[in-house]
Order: sequence, then C-alpha cells, then structure tokens
Amino acid sequence: MLAYGAEAVVPLEITHGSPRIEAYEPETNEEVLRLALDLIDEFRDEANARNAEHQRRASLHYNRRVKERFFQQGDLVLGKIEASGVGERGKLAPNWEGPYKVRKITGRGSYKLEILNGDEVPRTWHASNLKAYYV
Repeated sequence: MLAYGAEAVVPLEITHGSPRIEAYEPETNEEVLRLALDLIDEFRDEANARNAEHQRRASLHYNRRVKERFFQQGDLVLGKIEASGVGERGKLAPNWEGPYKVRKITGRGSYKLEILNGDEVPRTWHASNLKAYYV
C-alpha cells in the first residue's frame, strides 16, 4: 500500500476473473485512491509504529540471552587471540592467550590489562573478548 498506493492484483485474477476484478468501477476507484492519498501520513505512522515495536521486541529477545561479563581490578583473565591479531592462526591454534591481570576499568565493559610481570598491554580490551582465568 505504501509503495504503490493500492493493493497488488495477481495476474491470474485478471485472466480468469474474480469478484474483486468483476466489481471494479474506475470512478469509485479514483475516489478511493484520492482518499487513500489523504490518509497516507496515517499509514506511514502506523507502519513506523509497527516497525518500532518489532525492533523493540527483537532487542528484548536478544538482550534476554546476553550475559554481560564484569571483572574487578586484579582479576586474572584470558584474551581472545582473534581479537589481539597476534599469535598463531589456524584450526589447531589456541583460541585464548594469557593470563593477564586487569589493571584498570576504563569504561563499561572495557579494561586495561597488564602481563603478570607488570608490563601494560598497549590497548584496551572489551569484556566480550575476555574470559575469567581460574587458577
């Protein structure tokens, strides 16, 4: 309706006829189309509201399954090798490197790490690329 201003007609309905095609009157059709053009803003608002509701429900569904990871200063963690960009690659290569120690919490879910000998890791890490290391 929003794209073409009217409902689509299946080609089979044109060739074999249907009550909708047989009852078609051009004058009434023009009047209905003019009325629909007057109501186009309401149709758009309704479509936007449906879209916003769909996005809200999809977000709730996704967020229900997400488990946030929080670390405290001094916790031991492992870092994803894929996120660091260094180390071996391939099917048989390890997926995690470390352990590292959380030096500082820089924001919600982002951390500055240090190697166990005290040297700082040069960049910040997001919690999605870390996991707790248990000794």
